[in-house]
Amino acid sequence: MVLAQGALTRGGIAAMLSPRTGIRVIGDAEDVVSASTGVPLSPDVVVIRLTDGSRAAFERLRRAREAFRNSEILLVMGTLSAGSTQRALEADVAGVISDNASADELIEAIRHLSCGQRIVSTDIAVMGSSRTPNPLTPRESEILGLAAEGESPEETAGHLHLSVGTVRNHLLSTVQKTGARNRLDAVRIARARGWL
Repeated sequence: MVLAQGALTRGGIAAMLSPRTGIRVIGDAEDVVSASTGVPLSPDVVVIRLTDGSRAAFERLRRAREAFRNSEILLVMGTLSAGSTQRALEADVAGVISDNASADELIEAIRHLSCGQRIVSTDIAVMGSSRTPNPLTPRESEILGLAAEGESPEETAGHLHLSVGTVRNHLLSTVQKTGARNRLDAVRIARARGWL
């Protein structure tokens, strides 16, 4: 089973696997809903490609994990940053590889997972180990996360039952702690370092 964004990606992964002996692609889908309803069999391994490390991408991963509880999940990471790599390593998946992996590496990873082994490619492990400690408080992370999703300080204040001044103070603190130029730069830095 292959889940990925874009038919070309899904088709490419499926094409790499189908001629190989011992691996049978039983389906491919762009999203979890169509995959979980359109596949009559329970796959041993579900290959999921994430093109970015956003919250939305990891929410799709969470839904896939729920839909395929009896399957091992191999996560193919498109964008490598310390943050997205750390979230991938912390996710309930059996394997994580870079989308720069060769066809042979992908096949080897699937075979390992189908035998109950875990796998993390070297570049993913190195990236995950380079994560720096998070200087943000849980509240600062929460407020910066809401700002990253497009909420204004006024909306965040209403959402969290805080004053607008308190929200702005937290946002200023995140800018200072990340060494950013502004709130958007703080979001970028925090995402890249795995703090969001």
